[in-house]
Amino acid sequence: MVFSPHRIQHTTNDVLLPLIGRRIRLGDHEYTMSSAIATGPFSSVFLVEENGIPYAMKVEAQNKCLRPVLKLDHAVLQALGHQTGFPSLTASGRTDTFKYIVMQLVGPDLSMLLEFAPERRFTPSTVYKIALQTLDRLRVLHEAGWLNRDVKAQNFAVGLGEESNIVYMLDFGLTRRYLENNGSPHLLRPHGPSVGTFPYAPLTSLGFCDQSPIDDVEGWLYMVIHLLKGGLPWHNATRSLNLPKVREWKMYCRRAGGKHHLFDGLAKGWSDVFEVILNTSHHQKPDYHKISQMVLSIAHSENIDLSAPFDWQVNPVLRSLVRLGPLSCNELTVPRSSLANTTMPETILHLHTIGSPIGTC
Repeated sequence: MVFSPHRIQHTTNDVLLPLIGRRIRLGDHEYTMSSAIATGPFSSVFLVEENGIPYAMKVEAQNKCLRPVLKLDHAVLQALGHQTGFPSLTASGRTDTFKYIVMQLVGPDLSMLLEFAPERRFTPSTVYKIALQTLDRLRVLHEAGWLNRDVKAQNFAVGLGEESNIVYMLDFGLTRRYLENNGSPHLLRPHGPSVGTFPYAPLTSLGFCDQSPIDDVEGWLYMVIHLLKGGLPWHNATRSLNLPKVREWKMYCRRAGGKHHLFDGLAKGWSDVFEVILNTSHHQKPDYHKISQMVLSIAHSENIDLSAPFDWQVNPVLRSLVRLGPLSCNELTVPRSSLANTTMPETILHLHTIGSPIGTC
């Protein structure tokens, strides 16, 4: 039996979900469709395996996709997949039915890990190390000429097994080039879309203005504050989201009274980090080194041990989520994936790929 996508006009979920447990051929690669990781109306992610190695395959409908963004994931990962903290890109292409990229499989995102953490909080050591790594991911992304525009815990994930000490940046559907080919920045538009997730979006975005690298860093700070405090003045378990109110809060937090609410309970150094961000113009390159040194200084003043393992490396429940075995005095062991014991069906489904690369779609 040969699977032919040419006659099917359904969504990628309609096409691929029935293929779970079967083998398919995409170009020069032969994969086993193992399970669905995440399915949605715009794109879906599937766990696939080739030669015993698991990968993540992200797919998007070839035609009539309501929000075609896979080319952005492809462009960013093609440029940065060799950098620490960015999943490596293994393959990409398209069939008559869908476009796809196959990339390194990483673990759960920070938001999911937080759900299983005691009292839904990470220890200060883990949060500070997350802050340092995610800031550096933004630096690398910006230096490559891209803006993230959606900095939040859901868009950072943890590596699996021995790579569980690495925080990866994921999901580049809202990224945008801000540098010309010659390295000069694009001219900022007088007006732009409000892009991002309300609680963490910078004030610039909520004011419908074009964003620049320092706006990503502002969103990064809101994410870190949320991880440290368990919430933000404008976003917590008892406060519903409202864009105008969030915008008012972020304007208020630029004044003394608002800063008190935002940084109440935190070390003073964090308000100093906010001042550095506020004093960086949209045409300036953020001083990533200065900000990271400030974070290190705060950690030192608070007696936070940054050499301690991440919470998901010591908590038994979280360890299982990142595929670490039982705690050992000598080493962290990675259990064999259940995929290695999966019996492969004999039928191979051939999905005929189209010649043009995904990056040109």
